[in-house]
Amino acid sequence: ICMNKDVRYLLSYTAITGTTVAMFRVLFNLFLRDAGYSNSVIGSTQSAALWGTAIIGLLMGIMADAMGRKRMMIYTTVLMPVVAIMMTFNVSVPVLLTLSFFRGGFAAARYTIVLAAFTTSTDSKSRAKAFGANFGLMMGSGVFGNFIGGLLGDIIGLRITLILSMIVTFAALIPLFKLEPDKIKTERVNPFDFSGFDKQQKKIMVLFFISTATVGFGAGLFIHFGNLIFKDLFGMSPTGIGIALSIAQLGTALGSTFSHKLGKTFGPLKFVLTMQILVIPLILSFAFIRDPYAFTVVYALRFVFMNTTVPIMNSVVFSHLPSDKLSTISGMNGFLNNSVRAVAAMLFGVIVGASISGYTTLFILSTVFYAASAFIAFLIYKSYENLETTKDLFDR
Repeated sequence: ICMNKDVRYLLSYTAITGTTVAMFRVLFNLFLRDAGYSNSVIGSTQSAALWGTAIIGLLMGIMADAMGRKRMMIYTTVLMPVVAIMMTFNVSVPVLLTLSFFRGGFAAARYTIVLAAFTTSTDSKSRAKAFGANFGLMMGSGVFGNFIGGLLGDIIGLRITLILSMIVTFAALIPLFKLEPDKIKTERVNPFDFSGFDKQQKKIMVLFFISTATVGFGAGLFIHFGNLIFKDLFGMSPTGIGIALSIAQLGTALGSTFSHKLGKTFGPLKFVLTMQILVIPLILSFAFIRDPYAFTVVYALRFVFMNTTVPIMNSVVFSHLPSDKLSTISGMNGFLNNSVRAVAAMLFGVIVGASISGYTTLFILSTVFYAASAFIAFLIYKSYENLETTKDLFDR
């Protein structure tokens, strides 16, 4: 991929934060479990983080369009690890939930603002490749982070590993400081004024939001508790859990990196639709598979099929929208995604309870929402697959 220096700096930022956030994420629920917190409290902690990602992420998206994306990413890269380290000490449940809210909010910059920054740092010929490279790198660094986090968690302890991961996060400031100042900023007008959008732009934005909400709820029921699922169903150690989650992310990293070629070969939105349909029976099978090896393979396939489509969908949708609204729209999409995930995360403890039999109900319910998302993917495919803007992204 021919990349300009800003794209290289953004990819470096993704590599560092992808590794350290994965190290933290793979252990934190296990840390809370060892500290004596119930599934209900752990679910509420994840829910608080998602509400923070939704609310603060939306505000940051709006502020980034007005104040500059570089500045907002620097602020959040300082604040996120500071708050996360505070969460590793003995704190009351209300304080834990409050800190989790802000940690989730500051971490949102990794998705909302970075997507907009990549869009404005690339042209139509290189954008799909850059989106794929970024998402692949995020997954690839997550593989490394999951493995190292799980291994160090067993060797030096959960709390020390959590703190170490967040200290290393500060290294992500180095590439951020080298970014060029933002060239696109909005005037101080109503950020939610989309009256200037044409019919096609409004339609793809609404469909994108609905797709995000449906798959977000389905994923929110279980995706943030992968470490607990493997521990509850199969009694895996932190190292084993890290390896299992790494297998899923490794496949996604490879698929995402080559997503541009997959989109070009099969048709971008046709490929997205096909993968989303294939995911439905995989999630349903989670309700019944209780062999650890078979479960790990199917879990990895679901992760790969669903997440390989993310850079394709994002590059298509963002290319159809005005550049001066991208951070705001990304923030709104993040708000929808994470607010429905927050509600779903609160249901995790309620549905699963204290018995592993609750996982069957959890996965069946999740399947329904993934099926709804596949239907929305079909509507996007029918309307936007053959438009010139889409074709330009994939050189077809």
